Amino acid sequence: MNILAFGAHPDDLEIGMGGTLAKLAKDKNNKVIGIVATLSSSEEIRRKESYEAARILGIEIELLEIDFHKLFSSRDIVKVIDSLLKKYNPDIVFTHWNHDSHQDHNALTDGVIASTRKNKCSVYMYEQTLPGGIVPESFRAQVFVEIEEDQINEKIESVNAHQSQIVKNNKWWLDGIRGRAMYRGNQIGVQYAEAFEVIKQVSPF
Repeated sequence: MNILAFGAHPDDLEIGMGGTLAKLAKDKNNKVIGIVATLSSSEEIRRKESYEAARILGIEIELLEIDFHKLFSSRDIVKVIDSLLKKYNPDIVFTHWNHDSHQDHNALTDGVIASTRKNKCSVYMYEQTLPGGIVPESFRAQVFVEIEEDQINEKIESVNAHQSQIVKNNKWWLDGIRGRAMYRGNQIGVQYAEAFEVIKQVSPF
């Protein structure tokens, strides 16, 4: 399968669904590509961190380097995503939750939803990136992916690759990321899991 995962910034994918990406990448029949829309600041540092995190997860990565001042819901963003869908012809697309508290995340997902409206691919949203603000909506966990011990460790290691962000966030950041995976795992009777909300699911049968 061809799998595209969209994140507005470096570290969004790792936090939101790093375990699932690592799990999907283990299957040699899958081609897993992370798409990062903007580097936003400290470009050279964040570029290096993104490549290292992708290496840890075993995925490919494409950095679009869109000017973050221009990352808003627009025809231009839809055109960029259209070109990526044509290039990779994905079977599955992942993107941010469309009620995330960060405007960049929502803008990117608006573009993904518009671009995938006529494509025969499944589209899923991962949970709000941590840390995140309080929002008036509730994430509806509809699909759960069990994360094995080695995959949760790769997830945490990939987040840790973003050292520029480690120093900016509180000391409980990584604990919170692991804790949410444990919470989602407990809901389905396993140690770790990641949860997704469905936009559309194209059945293979």
